[in-house]
Amino acid sequence: MACSTEDHIAIERLMYEYARCADRKDYDGFSRVFLEDAVFDYRGETVTSFSAIRQMMHNLEHYSTTLHQVQNVLYDVDGDTAAGETYCLASHLHQENGVVVKIDMGIVYRDELRRTAGGWRIARRAFDPLWTQTAPVDST
Repeated sequence: MACSTEDHIAIERLMYEYARCADRKDYDGFSRVFLEDAVFDYRGETVTSFSAIRQMMHNLEHYSTTLHQVQNVLYDVDGDTAAGETYCLASHLHQENGVVVKIDMGIVYRDELRRTAGGWRIARRAFDPLWTQTAPVDST
C-alpha cells in the first residue's frame, strides 16, 4: 500500500536520523532509530538486539570522518508496519600509510519498519552494498 505524505516524511526523517547518528558517531542516538529487538543483516552477519547493533556501530571508529548521503526513500505502509528501501552514498575517510583514503560506497538499505508511540523505528535492516570505490584524497 502506498505511503501517506505524513508517513513518508516521518520515514524519510528516520533515515536522515540514522545517517546523522552514524556521521556524528552518536551510538546512543541509534536508540531513536532502531527497536530494542531490531535485527541488522550486515554482510552476512546477523546482529540481533539494539545493544548489539549499537556495539557494531562502533566500527565507525575506524574512520576519521563519514558522510552518509540519504537518497531515494521508498516505503509501502500497511497499518503500523512498513517495508521498503533507502539508497545511500556513504563516504568514509581513514589513513593508510600516512595517506588519507576515501572509501565511497553505493548502498541500498532494505528495511522493515514498525510504528511506535515514539514514531517509526527500524525493526529489520539489510545492508546491501552495490559498489565501492577507494582513492586517496586531499585532507583539510
